[in-house]
Amino acid sequence: MADGAVLVESDGGGVTTVTLNRPEALNSLSLEVEETLQELLPRLEADDGTRVVVITGAGRAFSGGGDVKEMRPGGAWDISAAERQERLEALHSVAVALHALPKPVIAMVNGVAVGAGCNLALACDLRLASEKAKFGLVFRNVGLGDDMGGAWLLPRLVGMGKALELFFTGGIIDATEAHRIGMVNRVVPAESLVEETYGLARSLTAGPAKALGLIKEELYGGITWSFQELLDFEAQRQSALMSEHDHQEGVAAFVEKRPPMFTD
Repeated sequence: MADGAVLVESDGGGVTTVTLNRPEALNSLSLEVEETLQELLPRLEADDGTRVVVITGAGRAFSGGGDVKEMRPGGAWDISAAERQERLEALHSVAVALHALPKPVIAMVNGVAVGAGCNLALACDLRLASEKAKFGLVFRNVGLGDDMGGAWLLPRLVGMGKALELFFTGGIIDATEAHRIGMVNRVVPAESLVEETYGLARSLTAGPAKALGLIKEELYGGITWSFQELLDFEAQRQSALMSEHDHQEGVAAFVEKRPPMFTD
């Protein structure tokens, strides 16, 4: 996809980049963006050529969150409560799809990420942030609670106390503080963000795709499953992976003292 509110580009080596492309509106999540992401993510899951997904924003922002202009009287959200609920459930399906995608998803946070834009980054598996990035759960500033799952995602990264503080105050924190509290994985100079992100992405594309997908499912499932449920799941799925080429290649490479060549 070469134009529109969301750009999609594959490097031909397993990395697909999804760019929110509304720089004039700080890449706010308009209905068009939301609907495009809802349609796109299932396609990326089914695409064997996509092994890692990178999500970023065009211009100086990752995403400024929901499009406030659409929330004004007469705007796209000026509909019945039942219709708004349906729309929110559709938006939430984006976070669910990112969480369930059996492939690593990296948020390349190039600038401001606030509100639903911050939650979009939280719904990714890894977050690399420019030193110029800023984060905020600013819903209370417009008289709203959370949406898109941040209230579930953030406490698991930073703890309940810090999550409550960020949501209650609606304040903005810089990338250094976001890294200190565990919201992001790495902070890098702005000029190095692309290189660092794609270096990580390409290292993941060289990994065993099915095993990485299983690891993601195990870690996220383990948050809510009982210990025994996780063990049962691991036994079932691990035994199946032992028949796959990548496991056999990994064992052979270990014995032969060479780097593995994963292909699954």
